[in-house]
Amino acid sequence: MQTSQKKNVVFATLAALLGNSIFGFSFMFSRMALESATPFVMLMWRFLLAFVCLNGVALWARLKKKEGWLRFQIPWKKSAPLFLLGLMQPVLYFLGESYGIQLTNATVSGVIIALIPIAALAGGALFMKEKPSRMQVFFSLVCILGVMVMTLQQSVSGEVRPLGILLLLFAVVTGAAYNMMSRSMSRSFSALERTYVMMLVGAVVFSCLAGLECKGDAALLIAPLQNGRFLVSMVYLSLFSSILAFLCLNFAATILPVSKTTAFCNLTTVLSVFAGAVFLGDSINAVSVLAAAVIILGVFGVQKT
Repeated sequence: MQTSQKKNVVFATLAALLGNSIFGFSFMFSRMALESATPFVMLMWRFLLAFVCLNGVALWARLKKKEGWLRFQIPWKKSAPLFLLGLMQPVLYFLGESYGIQLTNATVSGVIIALIPIAALAGGALFMKEKPSRMQVFFSLVCILGVMVMTLQQSVSGEVRPLGILLLLFAVVTGAAYNMMSRSMSRSFSALERTYVMMLVGAVVFSCLAGLECKGDAALLIAPLQNGRFLVSMVYLSLFSSILAFLCLNFAATILPVSKTTAFCNLTTVLSVFAGAVFLGDSINAVSVLAAAVIILGVFGVQKT
């Protein structure tokens, strides 16, 4: 492998690590935001603010005539695939995950969502000719084992409904599809272009859903903005967990095979548990720490094999 290619792989790996690390803390900020807003209202503001801010980045990239992952010259007449990408992530994935979690418990939802790397790995082999090695499959399963152990340490209370399981599996499929689609589109659209349309679709769809939920009452839509914790949460969720994280993942998908970009997904479980323990006072024990080590080992193994 040439030196330039090695550098690209290193940068892409670090981008995938950073993006999923940011997602790990997003659960904590989402919990804070949901103290004063419904899920749809929270998602509306998250993606609206992200889209508004990303317009500034896109304008700067266009004026500076940036190339590579920051190129912004979307051929709108040929942009239909981008809107399908935005439908998969964030819209369909967030809907499946959010309602799936409500209809199951923490253990079931955590374990099922952990299947995204396996689903993406299988999809990459079937549809993109990116056949994983046996060791990559092995270390991916090691990650899932770690997630299972860690989530079993959480509360198992709550009814588990079949619809909830189906919705979580739907989230797994759409999450894996996003990773495969982003990689397949990387030759035609830059990471910034892909992220821009994702934020656009998210802003439009979740604004419509929030408006329907609040029956067009503008006061209900604006009310959360009076809460300081909500505003702090939105800064993180829009600027970091939406713009920066998805830019990182879309850039990583340009360079790395699906098996390697999705391997980092399970790190979000580790970081969300530790963030809850450090900042929100959630309990954590030695078993969770051991499970975290197993997950990190699995991720490292996928990257090295």
